Amino acid sequence: MAEVAEITKEILGSVNEDVRSSVAQELKQMTETEGLDGKPIINKFYSIWKASDGKKGHDNKINSWTAFHLGMTDKEPDGDFLPRRRCFARKGFPDIDSDFDDEHRDEIYDYIIEKYGRENVGNIGTYQSIKLKSYIRQVFRALDPDKVFNPKVALSEDKAAKRENNERWRKETNEKGDEISKSLPKQIGATIRTTDEEGNEVIIWTVEDGVKHCDDFARYIQKYPDLLAYSSDIQGLLSNFSVHAAGIVISSVPLDSIAPLRRSKKKKSELSEDDDNPYELATQFANEDLEFMGLIKFDILAIATLSVVQRTINLVKENYGIDIDVENLALDDNKTFSLYRKGDLNGVFQCEKHGMQHTMKEIGVDRFEDIIAGVALYRPGPMKSIPSYAARKAGDEQVEFFHPKIEPHVRDILGKTYGILVYQEQVMQICNSLAGFSITDGYGMIKAVGKKIPSLMAKYEKQFIEGGVQNGVPENVIKQYWDQFITPFASYGFNKSHAACYGYLSYTTAYLKAHYPEEYMSSYLNVMLRSNKQDKYEKISQFEKECERMDMEILPRSINKCKWDYEIITKRDPSKGVQKSEIRPSIRCKGLSQRAAMNIIENQPFKDLRDFAFATDPKKVDSKSVECLALAGFFKEKKGNRVVRRKAEEVVEEFSVLREDRKRVGRKGVESDDLFGG
Repeated sequence: MAEVAEITKEILGSVNEDVRSSVAQELKQMTETEGLDGKPIINKFYSIWKASDGKKGHDNKINSWTAFHLGMTDKEPDGDFLPRRRCFARKGFPDIDSDFDDEHRDEIYDYIIEKYGRENVGNIGTYQSIKLKSYIRQVFRALDPDKVFNPKVALSEDKAAKRENNERWRKETNEKGDEISKSLPKQIGATIRTTDEEGNEVIIWTVEDGVKHCDDFARYIQKYPDLLAYSSDIQGLLSNFSVHAAGIVISSVPLDSIAPLRRSKKKKSELSEDDDNPYELATQFANEDLEFMGLIKFDILAIATLSVVQRTINLVKENYGIDIDVENLALDDNKTFSLYRKGDLNGVFQCEKHGMQHTMKEIGVDRFEDIIAGVALYRPGPMKSIPSYAARKAGDEQVEFFHPKIEPHVRDILGKTYGILVYQEQVMQICNSLAGFSITDGYGMIKAVGKKIPSLMAKYEKQFIEGGVQNGVPENVIKQYWDQFITPFASYGFNKSHAACYGYLSYTTAYLKAHYPEEYMSSYLNVMLRSNKQDKYEKISQFEKECERMDMEILPRSINKCKWDYEIITKRDPSKGVQKSEIRPSIRCKGLSQRAAMNIIENQPFKDLRDFAFATDPKKVDSKSVECLALAGFFKEKKGNRVVRRKAEEVVEEFSVLREDRKRVGRKGVESDDLFGG
C-alpha cells in the first residue's frame, strides 16, 4: 500500500485542475479520519479506486466529489461528505442504539443472550452521584444547626420521649432542608438552570454556583455557613449503584473473566435447571471503563410509539386491506404537514408538549427538514433561536452569519438553517472550516463543553481562536463568536442523525393520525393502557377528550360490552349521514387487576348486579374490583328518562350482600335462587 502522501498526490493528479481544491479537502478529511482498523480511511478509498478498474458504480452513498471526479460513480453528491459526519468523529467504536417497540424489547434481549451466550452478555452498571438539592437536605439534617435534636433526651430511659425527640428532629430538619433546597430554581431533567445578571442562562452545578446566582439561597447559606462547607465536601460523591436502563455489553469471552459483576434488581426472564440466581448480572465497571477495554455498548431501547405505529398498521390492513410501508413514506404529504402547522399534534411523537406544538406552529412546517429542525431546536440552549428560525424562514428577518469575516467560512454550513446553529454536526463543521479543527477535535470540543471540563475547554478555545486568526478573522471577532455562538450551543445541541430519526418517527405518527385517525387514536389508547406510569389514566382521560374533539365519540362504559381493548365501532362518513366515529372503551380502569378484567370478559354478558356477583370468580373479582368499576362509570341505573352512574359505595354494599348470598347458597349445595335452601 502506498503512503498517504503518495496516494494524495496520485489522486490529485488524476482529476481536473478546477476541482482539485474540493478534492483536496475531502482527501485531507480522509487522511485525518481513522477506520476501525486504526488506519486513515484514505487507504481503503484508494484500494477501492484501484480495484474498480474504471468501472462506474450507480450510487454515491458517501457523497464524495472525489469518487465522482475519479469516475468511480456517475452520481453527483447530494449531501454531506460521509467522513464529515458525527459518526466518524469519535475514536474507537461508537455506541449502537437500536429502537424496538416495547412489546418485543425483551424478546430482542433474550435473542442476544441466546446467540452470544448468557455468560458473554451483561447489563451495564451505572453510578449515581448525590444530586445538589438532595445533599443540601441531607447535610442540613445531619448538622441540625437549629439544635432541634435533644441529646439529653436521647440518653434518657423514657422511650416515648426518645421517640418524640427523634420524630421532631426528623420532621423539622426535613422541612427546613426542603425549604432551603426549594430556594434554588426548579430542576428540569438533570440540571438546575437560572439566568445571571446579564440575562444569560447559567447552570447551577454546585453549592457555590447557587450562592453566586440565587439570592434567596445565598441568604440561607449566610445564616447557616456550615452548610456550604460540608456540602462542598460531599458534592459529586457517589450515592448508589444502578443499572443502565437499556444498555448492554457483549463480549467474546465470559464477562466475569474481564470485569467484576454484581447482582442487579432485574429478574431473568427464564431460569435454567442449574441456575439458582433469579437476577440478571451487571458490570461493576461503568460504560467509559468498558469502552476503554474495547467492549461495545448496545442500547436496546423500548419505544411505546413503535407499538402504536405497528398496531395502527395492523388495523389499517384489517379494515382496508392496505399495507402501509412506514419505512418509505412520501415526505411531502401536505395533509401531514397541516397537522404541524395547526399544532394539532396530541399523540404525535416528540410533539406531545404544548411548547413543542407551538414551536412547529411557529416554524410553519412545509417540508420534512422543518420537523427535524424543530426536534433539534426545542432544547434548553437552541430554544431561544426558534423565533429567529421561524422569522428567517418566513422572510421576516434577514439571514445573518454573525460577521462578514465569519460568513465565507460558515455560509455553506448554515445556509439551509437560515444562519442559525441547529445541529452538533454544524458546530463540528464550523470548527473544521473556520478554525482548521479535525472532525475528531470538533467532536472532542463538543464533549468538553457539554461536560464542563475546564482544561479541555481552554485547550479548544485557544485552538479555535488561533485557527480563526490564521484564516483572516480578527482575534476579537473570533473570540466573540466562540463565546456567543459556539460554546452556548455546544452545551445543549442535538445531533442531526438523532433529530432525523426522531423527526421521521414524528412524521410517521402525524401521517397515520392525519390519514387513519380512528385506527391511530384507538391504538394509542390501547398502548397507553399497558403503561406502568402512575398518571396513565389521567392521560387516557385527556386523550379521550382529544378523540371527542376529532369527532370520535367515546361510547359510555358498559360492563357487558367493553372488552380488553378500545374498539372502533363506527367510522365517520358524512356521505352516509354518519357525522361521528364511535369508539368503545376498554374494560380496564384504574385499580382493576388484569385477572379481574379477564374474568369479567370471560363471563359477559350479565343480566344484573346479582348475575355479575354470582357469575364472576370471587378469587379474581372482589369488592375492590367492583369499587374501581363503579368509580369508572361501569354501573348505571335509570332515573326517569335518564341513565346515571350509581354511587360506588351503594354498588359495593349491594355486591357484598350478594356475594354473601352466594356463599350461603354454595354451602347448602343449592343451585336454585332460594336463598333459604327450601
